[in-house]
Amino acid sequence: MLPRFNIEIEIARIDPVLLRVIWIDEVSSDGVGDNRLYEDFSGAEWTEVQAVTDAEEGLLQEAAQRAADIDDFDRIVDHMLEEQYPGDEFDEGPLSRFAGLDAGVMSAVAALSASGCISTTSCRGHRVRGEPSPLVRFTADEERLIHVLAAVSSSGCGLLLDEDGMLQLYAMNVLAFVAFARELQQARHALDSIETVVPQERPPSNLGDFTTVRWRDLEAAQDQVDSVHDAQCDGQLALFESDPPPEK
Repeated sequence: MLPRFNIEIEIARIDPVLLRVIWIDEVSSDGVGDNRLYEDFSGAEWTEVQAVTDAEEGLLQEAAQRAADIDDFDRIVDHMLEEQYPGDEFDEGPLSRFAGLDAGVMSAVAALSASGCISTTSCRGHRVRGEPSPLVRFTADEERLIHVLAAVSSSGCGLLLDEDGMLQLYAMNVLAFVAFARELQQARHALDSIETVVPQERPPSNLGDFTTVRWRDLEAAQDQVDSVHDAQCDGQLALFESDPPPEK
């Protein structure tokens, strides 16, 4: 029995000007938001994603065949993962880098990482704890968003933009996340050709209260930056360029 969550799936209309810029120091330290268990998974390779996806799908399928209900599934899949990757000895096996995550979100997190996106929170969905359905919260820039949306649509997942400018991938079951990872892999060459990078170095000027920066914040942020053109960033709608991005 594979847990299925009774939620409505929708792909929201996402305005790229509301996407959040993520600073490099956020990625490499405590992450974005209040996730005390945050880990930096940036920089995954596509060959790693393929191995993670295959291994995780096998794990989930076996647990689903053996489980009688959602609690049974959670117990079985966690036990299988602990047997394969005991304690802190996560140095071998395709899931070793991601074994601290819930089984069910690993391939999606790995694929997003290889795409240049930054995940900040993930959960496969639980009845009494964590998120009420499978969820991965992440950031992307406007060019990567195009390919993410295509993968979301083809895999049966949902996507929304929250009030902090972060994207939330969600699904009725975790195998939809596996399908999302496989769909994103199909776009790997296009994603690899994107020169922009999602994490940005903070400009040397003082941004004041603009730790959360989006394109819509540009005018106010410019008032805080001493020299806009000297503090230029690639990607994320070229935040400190003087001209707005072209219409997509």
